[in-house]
Amino acid sequence: MTLLPPTVELQRRIDEEMAPDPEARKRDVAALREWLSKQPHLPKHMDDKRLEHFLFSCKNSLERCKMRLEIYFSARTALPEFFSDRDPMGRDIQDCCDNVEYLVCPKMTDDGHRVTILRLKETDIDKFSLVAVSKRITMILDLRLLEEPNLSNVMVIDLKGFTAAHFAKCVPAQPSVKKAMLAIQNAMPFRLHSVHYLHSPSFVSNVINLFYPLLKKKLTEKFFVHTGGGEDLSKFMNRDILPNEYGGKAGSFQELNEAWRLKLEKHRDWFLRDEKISRTDESKRLPNSKCLINDELAGLQGSFRKLNID
Repeated sequence: MTLLPPTVELQRRIDEEMAPDPEARKRDVAALREWLSKQPHLPKHMDDKRLEHFLFSCKNSLERCKMRLEIYFSARTALPEFFSDRDPMGRDIQDCCDNVEYLVCPKMTDDGHRVTILRLKETDIDKFSLVAVSKRITMILDLRLLEEPNLSNVMVIDLKGFTAAHFAKCVPAQPSVKKAMLAIQNAMPFRLHSVHYLHSPSFVSNVINLFYPLLKKKLTEKFFVHTGGGEDLSKFMNRDILPNEYGGKAGSFQELNEAWRLKLEKHRDWFLRDEKISRTDESKRLPNSKCLINDELAGLQGSFRKLNID
């Protein structure tokens, strides 16, 4: 699966927003490397391109980028259920690909956002693993981090086929849900533009409201609940970039889901290697270096506001 680059016009708009300067980027990357060299608990292997992508996601703020790198690496040590055994050929990931369709659309929106879509392929509750879904999402986010600086998301969650049992597995009262939120929205350097819920049952707003105490108000304003399907997205984006089933031209859900499965499998060696080297060594952490992820784990209830950088 190839993520298509922005059009010339869209790239110009992105460049204007971020005001790129090659020399400034070099200086910033050098500053990050110097900072990393003084953090004995953090890995040092990240290449210049990925560091630039981190900077882009942090709107070129060095201080925000340092905090994001700290969280990114610390999460891999503190949240092993999402960052261990990241083998694309593993049974959990393969079963997840069989049972849940999750993909990134090849083309960007006219505003320069990537659209990611999640929906059930199999509705059997026994075939739905929130941990496996969350792990797979972080793996695909890591591939995007390798490839492109555009790290802004429109998330589409199609609730067709979701039952009360599925929702019960996804409410904040479940510790795994809170940890999944940390792994995906706090530990990964991505900005969230909006979230769209499709085929929403009448009670879904009550479920979403359970998450509001854990989120910044700015983030909750980005949630949109739709009773219809993909046709409801036409008010927010060019439908041509969406899967065929939503009236688009990107290919079928099955084709796109399988393309992302194959992409994960092709990067198997990278995932197996990265799992070993992208972790903190907490025994070397300096006394004045705070582990933000551990602070969050110690007080999960209501503490996500501190780390949501957009």
